Amino acid sequence: MNPSATSSTFPPSRYHPLSVILHWVIFLLFVVALATIEYRDDIPKGDPLRDLLRTVHMHAGQLVLILVVLRLLARKAFGVPPELALPRVQRWGAAAVHLLLYAVMIGLPVTGILFTQAGGRDVVFFGMTLPVILAKDMALRGPIKEFHEFMGNAVYFLVGLHVLGALWHQFFDRMPILQRMSLRGPRQK
Repeated sequence: MNPSATSSTFPPSRYHPLSVILHWVIFLLFVVALATIEYRDDIPKGDPLRDLLRTVHMHAGQLVLILVVLRLLARKAFGVPPELALPRVQRWGAAAVHLLLYAVMIGLPVTGILFTQAGGRDVVFFGMTLPVILAKDMALRGPIKEFHEFMGNAVYFLVGLHVLGALWHQFFDRMPILQRMSLRGPRQK
């Protein structure tokens, strides 16, 4: 663990407050991105609401990409709490789910940008047009979009495993795992 993670500003058994804030903001942005794209499917083509929902979806995804980079930097700078005393297979499972969540948090926005550009459309981030990474290529657009949608569906499963694991350890194993990702301090007696 990084020595700075033991600073007096937060207990070493918890994540740094910046990591906690980024965790929950990224989660909320995922909710926005997924909810808007799911709802968009029910809106008829040509309705301005459909374009607005797509824009919100894309902005939320691009914000996830930026914030996950900040989260990785915070993780490097402030470290992480020590591993919980779990059986090896559970530690491996948790590590695999976390790795896949990070892959999806990076992969979804990147593939979203790529398939949009491959379709010949500009990617705009709060009024700024992003540089073209991939020139128009309709043959690539389909496979990239399919992979983007696969990851979008996989995120439901991964987040479900993540939440179930946290709840299991909190309530069945009686480990204070939820406090690790909380801004609330220990209760004063």
